[in-house]
Amino acid sequence: MADISAFRGIHYNMDLISNLSSVVSPPYDVISPEERDRLYARDPHNVVRIILQRLAADESPSDGHARAGEVWGVWRRSGILVEDAEPALYVYRQSFTSPLSGATTSRTAFLCALKLVPYEDGVVLPHEHTKAAAKADRLGLMRATAANVEPIMGLYEDPGQRIIGALTGATGGTPPMLRADVDGDVHEVWAVTEPHVLEKVRAEMAARRIWIADGHHRYETALNYSREYPAADRIMIALIPFEAPGLVVLPTHRIVRGLTDEDVDDLLGEMARLFEMAEVRDASDIESMVSGMRSAEGSFVVASRGGFWRARLRDDSDLREAARDRSDAWRSLDVSILQTLVLDPLMEGSATEVGYTRHADEAVAQVQAGEAPVAFLVGFPSADDLRAVTSAGDRMPPKSTYFEPKLWSGLLMRRLDEQ
Repeated sequence: MADISAFRGIHYNMDLISNLSSVVSPPYDVISPEERDRLYARDPHNVVRIILQRLAADESPSDGHARAGEVWGVWRRSGILVEDAEPALYVYRQSFTSPLSGATTSRTAFLCALKLVPYEDGVVLPHEHTKAAAKADRLGLMRATAANVEPIMGLYEDPGQRIIGALTGATGGTPPMLRADVDGDVHEVWAVTEPHVLEKVRAEMAARRIWIADGHHRYETALNYSREYPAADRIMIALIPFEAPGLVVLPTHRIVRGLTDEDVDDLLGEMARLFEMAEVRDASDIESMVSGMRSAEGSFVVASRGGFWRARLRDDSDLREAARDRSDAWRSLDVSILQTLVLDPLMEGSATEVGYTRHADEAVAQVQAGEAPVAFLVGFPSADDLRAVTSAGDRMPPKSTYFEPKLWSGLLMRRLDEQ
């Protein structure tokens, strides 16, 4: 099934870069314009100059891609970026404060080069839909650099965690080859080159499927690129077992704008027909309530200037009628129920806009300050929700999962013409 291989990683030359923490960054798709400016200012060699170029007012994305390609080439030729001599699988450990428990925890992945296959083969499974504009942007960058400049994230099944165990065992307690301390999180990388370990992991993964967690646009972009350059038939991916103790998935709450007070009253009245609406009298209870909610329970919190309610479907007949082509796993999720029975009808033919935040207190504060008329707070999804929905041939609604922490960029990169 999954065809993985070792690769020769490209990374910063620590003889020339004094502080790795100053040149790494979050992945491109979570960097705001303000954070990009901070990363530019932090170090002239920050990887943001490759993954997300800053554009002048009269420039197009293609100008940024071309400049990123020039930066990539200059840094390679000058030795700022160096390539390992031997192919390796790379162990990547992230130590962080869990947003769920507040305790320090860690999550361990391994990076490899995954053979690209279409989703229809059933080996690599997506959980969300993609947008053409985002893929066009990443394709422009891939053409300019001929490289995987960031890893995507995938999940695989390994109840005994034999694969991670074999790889971490091979590191033998040695210091990491790369280490970055950023905002209290620690990122460490080891290279594993022993042939018998590489073969063991390759054989183990050959019996497994991979679920994409983050990076759908980049995976599909790589597939498109491989049609132009058939030899570029692999993508750099960080793989994490579903069973990893540090696997954290956060919810994304919905903030609705463009409704009048009368519209909100009508909305709540219609919702009362479909949902049991249990009033939450104390707003200070909201955050603790949401922290205990799970997406598969199917309920969510409605926040408006008129009050707060915990909404649960009275029965699923309307949902089954509206989403008859969906799986039971999909219909069980609060985000699916909310999207199908509330947000989709609300947005039909209206100027209503939906914004997103990972922070329940931010959504509530915007409603209380009059900046938004209503918000919907959803429960915590899990990797098991993702697996159940995709295994049934479905994809989750937009903004259903947010894996935390993100894989940081600038630790490892890979040439597409590596053979």
